[in-house]
Amino acid sequence: MIENKLPNFLIVGTMKSGTTSLYQYLKQHPEIYFPREKEPRFFVSSGLLKIGDTTHKFQHRCKSEPYSTLDEYLKLFEDVKKEKAIGEASPHYLFTYRNTIPLIKKYLGKKVKIIIIIRDPAERAFSAYKHNFINNPISSFKETLSFEEALKIEDERLKFGIYPMMFFYKEMGLYYQQVKAYKDNFEDVFICLNEELRVNSELLIENLFNFLQVDPSFKANLNIKYNESINIRKNIFYNFLKKKNHPVKRNLKKVLYPLIGEKKLAVGMNLLKKINSNKTGLELKDSTKKELTKYFKDDIIKLECLIEKDLSEWLKH
Repeated sequence: MIENKLPNFLIVGTMKSGTTSLYQYLKQHPEIYFPREKEPRFFVSSGLLKIGDTTHKFQHRCKSEPYSTLDEYLKLFEDVKKEKAIGEASPHYLFTYRNTIPLIKKYLGKKVKIIIIIRDPAERAFSAYKHNFINNPISSFKETLSFEEALKIEDERLKFGIYPMMFFYKEMGLYYQQVKAYKDNFEDVFICLNEELRVNSELLIENLFNFLQVDPSFKANLNIKYNESINIRKNIFYNFLKKKNHPVKRNLKKVLYPLIGEKKLAVGMNLLKKINSNKTGLELKDSTKKELTKYFKDDIIKLECLIEKDLSEWLKH
C-alpha cells in the first residue's frame, strides 16, 4: 500500500448505471476531492494487467489511454489540500474485479471505501447497446447489429477478445459475483441502485456524504442528469423536419435547395427516418426484455439476498 495523496474511496461501477451523475454530484462537496478526469482506469491499465489475460483486452478501446504508471496516477491527486474524502470513478473496475481487486488492495489497502451503483441488467444492457449504436466514438467498434442480433453473438465476441467491455451486454449484467467479490475483500462497501438515484437523488447523495464522513447537510445541485442515453426517436431536429407546412421549414427549404440540392436533402431526410425507425432496434422489444429478465433471474435473486435490497421490479417483464 502506498501512503500518499491517493483515493480513500472509489466509485467502481457499473457502466450505464449513473456513475457519471454520482461523480458530478459528489465532487461539488468542498470536503470531497476528485481529479478532473472521471475515469483514470489505473487499476485496469495495460501496465498493471498480465499480457494474455482476457480482461486486459477489454480496456483499450477508449477515448483516452488509462493511467498506466503510479507516477501518472499520483499526479491526478497533486491538488489535494484538506479534503477528507479523496476519490476517483472508473466504472470498468466492477466488471474487471478479478484483476482489479488485488491491485486496489495493493495500492490503496482494504480500508478504501467502495461505492457500487447498479441498474436493472436488462435496461443497462439496452442502454449500453444504444451508446454503442449512436455515440460510440470509436468507429471501428460502432455497433451495427440489431440488439437481438448482438445478444446472439455475444459469446463469439467474448471469445474473439478484442471488443470493448461495453459490448458484453449480458455478461456485464451478471452482478452477483462482481458485487460479492468487493464485499468479500473490502470493509466498507456502499451499494445503491440507479432507481434510487432517479427517484430520490437527494436522499441518496446525503447517505453517500454520511458514508464518506463529510458534512451531510451540504446541498449539491442535483438538477442536471448526466450522460443519459440518447433516444433518437425524440430527436428535436428530426421532429421539426418531418412537420408539414411549417413556415420556418418552408423558408429553410428555399435556402437549402439551391445550396445542396433537393435530391441530397431528400437523402438526408430518408437517413433520419431510417435512424428513427424501429428497424434500428432502438426500442427495447417486450419479447427481448422478457428473454433478458429470464436470463438474469437467478443472478438477480442471489444478488437480492446478498445486498438486502428489493429487486422485484427487475424481475418484471
